[in-house]
Amino acid sequence: MTFFLNNLKALLFCTAAVFVGFLQAQKPANDKRIYRLSNDISYLASDALEGRQTGSPGEKLSAEFIVAQMKEAGLKPLKKDWFQTFDIIQLRIAKTQCELAFVVGPGAVKSLILNEHYYPISQTGNEDSAEAEIHDCGYGLVLRDSIKRDDFESDGGVKGKIALIRLGFPGDQDNSKSLYAGVADINTKIREALAHGAVGILFLPGSSAAEAPKAQLDRNAKTFNIPIFYLTDLFSKELPRGISMRMKSHIAVFKTTAHNVVGVSGKFKKRKNSIIVCAHHDHLGFNEYGGSRYTGPQAIHNGADDNASGVAAMLELSRSLKGLKYKKNNLVFVAFSGEELGLLGSKHFLQQCPVPKQKISYVINIDMLGRLDSQSKTLMVNGVGTSPVWKTTLSIIKTDTTRIRIATTESGLGPSDHASFYLEGIPVLHFFSGQHEDYHKPSDDADKINYAGMAAAVEVIEKVISANTGKKKPAFTKTKDVTPGRSNFKVTLGVMPDYTFTGNGMKLDGVTEGRPAQKAGLQRGDIITRVGEINIGSVSDYMNALSKFEKGRKAEVTYLRDSKTLTTTVEF
Repeated sequence: MTFFLNNLKALLFCTAAVFVGFLQAQKPANDKRIYRLSNDISYLASDALEGRQTGSPGEKLSAEFIVAQMKEAGLKPLKKDWFQTFDIIQLRIAKTQCELAFVVGPGAVKSLILNEHYYPISQTGNEDSAEAEIHDCGYGLVLRDSIKRDDFESDGGVKGKIALIRLGFPGDQDNSKSLYAGVADINTKIREALAHGAVGILFLPGSSAAEAPKAQLDRNAKTFNIPIFYLTDLFSKELPRGISMRMKSHIAVFKTTAHNVVGVSGKFKKRKNSIIVCAHHDHLGFNEYGGSRYTGPQAIHNGADDNASGVAAMLELSRSLKGLKYKKNNLVFVAFSGEELGLLGSKHFLQQCPVPKQKISYVINIDMLGRLDSQSKTLMVNGVGTSPVWKTTLSIIKTDTTRIRIATTESGLGPSDHASFYLEGIPVLHFFSGQHEDYHKPSDDADKINYAGMAAAVEVIEKVISANTGKKKPAFTKTKDVTPGRSNFKVTLGVMPDYTFTGNGMKLDGVTEGRPAQKAGLQRGDIITRVGEINIGSVSDYMNALSKFEKGRKAEVTYLRDSKTLTTTVEF
């Protein structure tokens, strides 16, 4: 019923908007553009769509609305379907079929109680089991590069057994300079247990300062193909030898479908190159997956600027460019989903690319175009260093500086979908009207959009595309990249992680020129597995490792390249 009422609300809103449009029918052309932008944003950022969280009913409504507007603009689906879909994990929950039990005889067990005596942790396999003798591995610490210590090799080793591992490390837990500090995190202990042949893992309370893992399963956690549970305090002291236990991990995984939308102008011909004009249509919903800067009670994050504005601009360009004469390029318009979760939609588009990568001329990405400052009137154009044609193009474009001014940056990287294409060697431009206090808050609403500023920005994008549509594919230039985002770490390698990589280690999606990783010879596609004493199994492990190093310190980095294990030395 709620979903029906929300759709009814949206329908009534749009009906009212059409009536307003009728009253404005005699307005100048630019006012008509402003009205169309306003109409699109008002719907996409309405409460009826509940923040367009990736894979939600509101995101599906957003995708359907975009299809309707593309059809009206005369676009056609690239293939038979307008949608390019992909799955994301919404939720992981421990099922009652999970089991942890003492084996007391042939076929006889004494079961412990789920969520009272034990619970699975995020890294556990979804459907994995083990029945074996338990092996006390102490704190599960392994040191190789300084003093020699291996807690998994005691008393014949843990191979073929269930590892019992205590949290933390002995001594002062606040001592970040301890030899154990870099190898005492849960992920490192799991990887060492697996490397030593453990078939299951039970974490136990250890140091009083060590924080117990959460019972709530992280939907996006890196998982391992063995059962991994946390016990309360049943085995906090000396353990009897020779006891066997049974472990069964049964995790319910709930997935949902996300929707990219792809439309083309005119008759698509595979022999031609293609220009991609894109914007992401997902946002934060109710902040189900995090990312909000808001700390109040639960609220809808409508994302009017981020990124209903970009979608509205992309749709407006699909209308205005449909009559453009082009001989060298197709025009492909794409609304991506999953951008807020790590550029998932654009990465999926490239992995299952409906347009051959080598035939993509360039990419125009529009993300947050709705808040052009009324005083500075500055439109940011990022990525101008990714092709020699961009500076030339922008230099000949005539703009009314009383309405809009252009500022540029060179780098092709950035926290938006153009980065996915840049990393594939494709020229990109990102159009952006600037940051503001409402970013990733429920207050990013349609009534705060500068529609006149948007209209002026769309004109600039229109001119850039028009100037480069009839030409051959522009040359790509690698830029001196700035790693996007900020951190509180004293050091950095200068790399961009591949957040979609699910294997062991941290795969590099980009390496910044002149930074420690590049100087040490690391390249895109390398998989870092160790930094100094710290094993790296995920991006979070890498972040943890950075906190252990000071500027000027050197560390040996182990990485995989083409399945070969290599080492190099970086200086932070």
